[in-house]
Amino acid sequence: MPEVLKKDLKLNVSGAIPAVLLGAGFPVQALKGVPILARTAGLIAHMFEEIQQPIGFALSYQATRDVVYEGDVPTGFGTAQHA
Repeated sequence: MPEVLKKDLKLNVSGAIPAVLLGAGFPVQALKGVPILARTAGLIAHMFEEIQQPIGFALSYQATRDVVYEGDVPTGFGTAQHA
């Protein structure tokens, strides 16, 4: 790949696993879902961690207390719109 792209190619697990599976004979079309599987496993781990030790809402609440948004308010944001 570096010869084709003329630069180094950095691969993470989402690229390395399909490369290994491709070498093992898996069809290319079947490998497109592998990165989704890797991300799903990480999401499940985060959810399990939150179930065991819930801190997400506490961190979110603390952030709203410590950070003041000073930017422009987008049109229609924060106003009740009735149909």
